Amino acid sequence: MSASASLAAPQAPAFLPAGRIALPPAGFVDFCGRQPQDCGSDADQVLAGVRQAEADRRALLSPAPFQPATASVGVTTNAVAVTPALTLLPVDEPLAAVVEAAAPPADVAFIDPTTRAVARAPAVPKLTPDLWGKLNRINTRVNAAMRRETDAQAWRREDYWSTPLKDGQAVGDCEDFVLEKRRALLEAGVPASALNIAVVTTTWGETHAVLLVATSKGEFVLDNLSSWVLPWREAPYRWRQRQIGGDAFNWAMAAPEALPAKRLQVASFSPAESRPIQP
Repeated sequence: MSASASLAAPQAPAFLPAGRIALPPAGFVDFCGRQPQDCGSDADQVLAGVRQAEADRRALLSPAPFQPATASVGVTTNAVAVTPALTLLPVDEPLAAVVEAAAPPADVAFIDPTTRAVARAPAVPKLTPDLWGKLNRINTRVNAAMRRETDAQAWRREDYWSTPLKDGQAVGDCEDFVLEKRRALLEAGVPASALNIAVVTTTWGETHAVLLVATSKGEFVLDNLSSWVLPWREAPYRWRQRQIGGDAFNWAMAAPEALPAKRLQVASFSPAESRPIQP
């Protein structure tokens, strides 16, 4: 009976499920405008995406009487590319209660409540011992290379996404760690389609950013609050928003079934051996 019950118990998917299509965080859009080469292979296409995302956000946050704005943006649904007429809707849950000065803002727009994103890229790298080693080494190296400081401390700005190590700096907050890890993994040969930024809420109520790496055995989290590289379902967060397929401007809210993990990992900031995994 216990075996049957175990088989019947719902299992978290290997890939963080995506829900409604959403706008990317404003700080990330600003970063792509300043460093388009770090957001895609075609700088002109990235800058066009920046302009569209900024226009969509202005429409969402406009103080004028509510009149849903529309735009034509290519999205992917059920692995089929479509270009629907998109309707911007206000976020249905106020996020002001989980604000941190250093955190990326999460005032997002649901672009089409009937359109659901696809979380898994068409092709993901095989989780080999070599790839697993790269994930752990880069996570540990970047965590050790930078000192955590808020944007207010480091840049005297409320929200500023950057690549500090690339710019000769050694301080940053959560999204800066994410961008540096993404840059290092790209240089190590990991495809951009497997690297996705995610915005979460911590167990103590702060907004936080992590990097999701898609592999043949699911998505793993690289986090500046932990020396462990964990499957997404084991990270102690409430998942809110995620990038899709490594596309700078293709974002979605986490699906309702992306439940918070029950197990809490203790944060560690010193280099340590990762726990073993069977690739």
